[in-house]
Amino acid sequence: MGRLAGLLLGSAVLLQVILVSRPPWLEPAVGCDRLFRLHRYLGFAIGPLFLLHPSLLIVGNARRHHVALGQQFMDLAEDWPHVRLATIAFLLVVPTILSSLPMIRKRLSHEAWHLPHLTMYLALGLASLHQVNGAELSSRPWVTGYWVALHGFVFSGFVARRIGRPLLNFARHRFRIDRIVSESDDVISVYLTGRRLDRFTFRAGQYVNVSFLSKGLWTPHPFSFSAAPNGRFVRLSIKAVGDFTRRARELPPGTSALLEGPLGAFTTRTSTRHKFLMVAGGIGITPIRALVESLDPERRDVVLLYAAKTRNDLVFASELRALTARCHFILSRPSDTRATAEHPSDSWTADRSQHGRLDQNTLITLVPDLKNRDVFVCGPPPMMTAMIGALRRLQVPESQIHYEQFS
Repeated sequence: MGRLAGLLLGSAVLLQVILVSRPPWLEPAVGCDRLFRLHRYLGFAIGPLFLLHPSLLIVGNARRHHVALGQQFMDLAEDWPHVRLATIAFLLVVPTILSSLPMIRKRLSHEAWHLPHLTMYLALGLASLHQVNGAELSSRPWVTGYWVALHGFVFSGFVARRIGRPLLNFARHRFRIDRIVSESDDVISVYLTGRRLDRFTFRAGQYVNVSFLSKGLWTPHPFSFSAAPNGRFVRLSIKAVGDFTRRARELPPGTSALLEGPLGAFTTRTSTRHKFLMVAGGIGITPIRALVESLDPERRDVVLLYAAKTRNDLVFASELRALTARCHFILSRPSDTRATAEHPSDSWTADRSQHGRLDQNTLITLVPDLKNRDVFVCGPPPMMTAMIGALRRLQVPESQIHYEQFS
């Protein structure tokens, strides 16, 4: 049973590496959000296997040889090949498992959570040496060859996708910051320029993992494209919700950037209708804005429902006005009428806004032909859960509901 747990553990870890590699034959069809959820659930299954594998081996061999558990552990460490390497690998994995537990994860910054995951690759290398020298593999050369080839295939795919792809993108396009524009009190748009941007292909609604080549901003973070492909610039819009995003506002023009992607399946590729409903909440307007822009202007039939706290929290209001006349802004807090008087240019937004919550009644009132539209939903997780549930209760076909849910 201990040896079986070890084989299951080795296979599950390889599957984890495949999931985080986001291979091109899997990610576009499934979507990164589903890959991440499967990765997370599989991670919780791997934790017990990490404990069972050595524990069952120690207990089983101790019973077989009639020795104490402590003595059996010492015998295994001294006599079995590469057990010491496996022990080091085990110790490296423990912080990753602990940092992923919900009660701990929510207290950690992205960087503090990400660092233990980087040590996992060293742990995998040490564990692989241990596996190849195990009884199941070392006595059968063809099995050893298969296991080594399998590891080579998985890890080469990981290196190509997670390391090689961003470096290749940078070598081709030399992404750098052209300018940073403030969209609201806590949202900025970063305009990236570079070489041959017409050959940097992505679809509206997708996102990239971005590393800015500046001190403290090397850790990749995901940001959606807020403008459709145009061959002139790439625009990423960022809301200040942590140290990384707050510091991004201070980056000077000319700062280089590494882009891993494009990623995600939140696109019109699987649309079945020629009419659309776009539902956005907060910074979720970022990919929605790009989607609206990407649609054929002559055939564009789009209703946009955009929920925010106040008018000051609305992003791209004037751009959305130019893209579609059927905008509805749902504000959860009363507007300051004095602000409208002081800024007459806001009157368009005020005239097309209403107060309250974006709910099922709002959908029925503002979009009576809801069932005839493809619906794209993006926003905070609670808002998305409520909207998707409302759409299903209104009997919108599942094939017409599009979303990617990251939390």
